[in-house]
Amino acid sequence: MFKNLRGDIFGGVTVAIVALPLALAFGIASMNGQPEGAVAGLYGAIFTGIISTIFGGTPALINGPTGAMTVVLTEVYIKTGREGFFATMIIAGLMQIILGVLKFGKYIRFIPKPVVIGFTNGIGILIFLKQISDFKNSPIIALIVIGIMLLLPRITTLIPASLVGLIIATPISLHFFPDIARIGQIPSGFPKLHIPQFAGLDFAVIIPSAITLCMLASIESLLSAIIVDDMTDSKSDSNQELVGQGIGNFIAPFFGGLMGTGAIVRSAVNVNNGGRTKLSGILHGILILIVTLQFGWLAAMIPKAALAGILMITAIKMIEFESLKTIKNVPKSDAAVMIITMVLTVAIDLTVAVAVGLVLSMVLFTYKMSKTGLEKSNIMRTGPFERIMVYTVPGPLFFGSIDNILETIENCRSKVVILNMSRVPVIDETAATALLKYHSRIVKEGRYLLITRLQKKPHNVLMKMYGEKINEKNILFDNIEKARDYAYELLERNMELEIQPLSVN
Repeated sequence: MFKNLRGDIFGGVTVAIVALPLALAFGIASMNGQPEGAVAGLYGAIFTGIISTIFGGTPALINGPTGAMTVVLTEVYIKTGREGFFATMIIAGLMQIILGVLKFGKYIRFIPKPVVIGFTNGIGILIFLKQISDFKNSPIIALIVIGIMLLLPRITTLIPASLVGLIIATPISLHFFPDIARIGQIPSGFPKLHIPQFAGLDFAVIIPSAITLCMLASIESLLSAIIVDDMTDSKSDSNQELVGQGIGNFIAPFFGGLMGTGAIVRSAVNVNNGGRTKLSGILHGILILIVTLQFGWLAAMIPKAALAGILMITAIKMIEFESLKTIKNVPKSDAAVMIITMVLTVAIDLTVAVAVGLVLSMVLFTYKMSKTGLEKSNIMRTGPFERIMVYTVPGPLFFGSIDNILETIENCRSKVVILNMSRVPVIDETAATALLKYHSRIVKEGRYLLITRLQKKPHNVLMKMYGEKINEKNILFDNIEKARDYAYELLERNMELEIQPLSVN
């Protein structure tokens, strides 16, 4: 962990400066504007920044509260109150640990990109809209911060624009607008252990909310891990990352901290400033702890309008405008999934949006796969129907595609059909049964279906289901040449196959 000491120290210090104002802003927003939210955001950055990093599977990943989680956490706080709020996060952390132990990490990465973009854009819009009330509290202060965050990066990126915005806007607000809403008193001293009162909580609300938080935190963390892997040319352990995130998110709420995720921007700052090992993430958490213990009284003076300005710019940066610009160029199905997920996120609920997006993606994928055409080539023509036709199945053979494939074969009315399945990685039970039923029927008509170049997994499925009924000599062939030679023999003999029709129920 100390092999990159100089880079990790510089990366950790830099990212701590970047993370500090974001932790304050996300904390206040997550607890619906309550002053306690500021310290919750700081403690969240401290505990997840240290613990999730220690136990995680991505060394250069920086963990802490993020914008995506803010929207969900706000709703949880409103619905369940303070005790339910922390209890929900504890349960969500435990769920993440279970996902990691059961090795679900690789499956979470399969969330379709249109769904991810859709709910990310939707979350960005929601965060922006939720800041309007604090913006109205002091538009001038909010605009000062927004202006600094937009202009300063064009001059230098060495100093975090959000931090500069707070440093400039806070004294201006104290002098010219002393009565505007501020963060308020932040508890001093090291955070104390607090066990939420689980008795009497509405678990009908808490459990679904915990599932949403668990899935969102896991998705965001693993997406961040992929980006860090690309930046550092390394390979993270997705399952260990879930375990590490879960441990951090399980512990943080016991000390009044928000749960967190892997943070893409903060991780990029860390890597770009030399951070490569877990030391940088741990150091970033320790530095935020020191600032919280020693300078928390300064944070109390920060106006909420300044934090609203930070969150508004953060929200705008979350929205992938490029995806909206190129929407006419992407497949219509992907565009539909993205737009529907985004609209549902804003109008209804993130959980509903992701669920609908996933189901819609699966249905559209199944539909597209079912329309996949067979690749065909004639080998021999001896008459209108006495010919050999080779079809190549271009992908998985499953319930959604088998009917279209069998219809294509039936329409060609070839005497012998050779089905090349070299590009079929999997076959499900529905497709296997339908294929063999079709074979049984056309044998009675004096036509033949031969299967060749079957991969191991599909072969095992067929043999496990119907191995006793399949005479491999007459149905399954190692290669197209053997199947073709047997087809020539069948045409020359013009006789029935040497096997009885399969009886497949």
